Amino acid sequence: MLGSKLTGFVAALSSTLLMAGPIAAQDIVRTFNMHFFTGFPIYVANELGFFEENGIDTEPRYFPSGAPIIQAAAANEWDITFLGAPPFVLAGPRLDLKTIGVVTDGSTFHQLIGRADFVEKVKADPSLLRGAKIFVTTNSTGHYVLDGCLEQFGLTQEDVTILPSEQTAIGAAFLAGEGDLAQVWPPLGDALQQKGDNAVLCDGVAAGRSVPDIWVVHPEFAAEHPEVVERWMVAVLQAVDWIHEDPERTYEMFKKFDDFRGYESSDDVLRAEVQTLLTSLLSGPQALEMLSSQGDEQSPVAASYQGIANFFKRVGVMTDVPEYGDLVDPTFVEKALAN
Repeated sequence: MLGSKLTGFVAALSSTLLMAGPIAAQDIVRTFNMHFFTGFPIYVANELGFFEENGIDTEPRYFPSGAPIIQAAAANEWDITFLGAPPFVLAGPRLDLKTIGVVTDGSTFHQLIGRADFVEKVKADPSLLRGAKIFVTTNSTGHYVLDGCLEQFGLTQEDVTILPSEQTAIGAAFLAGEGDLAQVWPPLGDALQQKGDNAVLCDGVAAGRSVPDIWVVHPEFAAEHPEVVERWMVAVLQAVDWIHEDPERTYEMFKKFDDFRGYESSDDVLRAEVQTLLTSLLSGPQALEMLSSQGDEQSPVAASYQGIANFFKRVGVMTDVPEYGDLVDPTFVEKALAN
């Protein structure tokens, strides 16, 4: 009797499973990310199950900067990652890494900020900028943008006093009254404008300096699993669309992200950071445009890398400027958009 019941149960279970359809296999993707707001789409894709929906099994690992991610690339410890432009410019050619997506062009949120009265005076008389004490994270995209800002005012780095410092230290020192200007990016730029009477003197757009944040794939993974990379990109672009669709919903999710990354940002700073994200985060078609070359001209992303590399060579960080065109691949975004 028991055997008969068990047989009936197994048959019913088998029938239910057949009706539900086969369980899709999940492809493992080792995803690396950073705590910056530009890494938020990966957090969203993971939290909302977009990776799982597209057959991706991943548990994103987070890092404070791009340096350890590049070190891990040499040991083939990740498959796809978020990166800022400088680590890619320095190590991409050597490791044959491929840029497969663009998150933002950070020109808008790399800002040279000063106390409002000083900013107003410099705008009226740029000669007052000569000799200014400027906090900057050296050999970074911020340093690159600062160089462009000074150029717009007819000056060079030799005409001002550079105060090398990391972003957290810059915030504390500038709010304590030190220095004349600070070269910053979010969340520090948003925080400085929320605290005290501070204003933007120049940003990357005014400086004519493009500084993309990017998605990067390891060459071995791209060669062996191109269809998995495509599905990973579909999931991330779903997250990008979700972020753009409803700002208030995005803000609520971003508060969870802020807790996750261990920050204690005020609501004002968080809202400013979300607004910066919404205005700078590229849609799939916009990213594709950045990745695609036109005729004999290199893609906008490759041109950005070239500009940063030229700057790094000038300040002694690099000895040669490689070609970056072959390291930019628009096909994964193109296929994801056609999905």
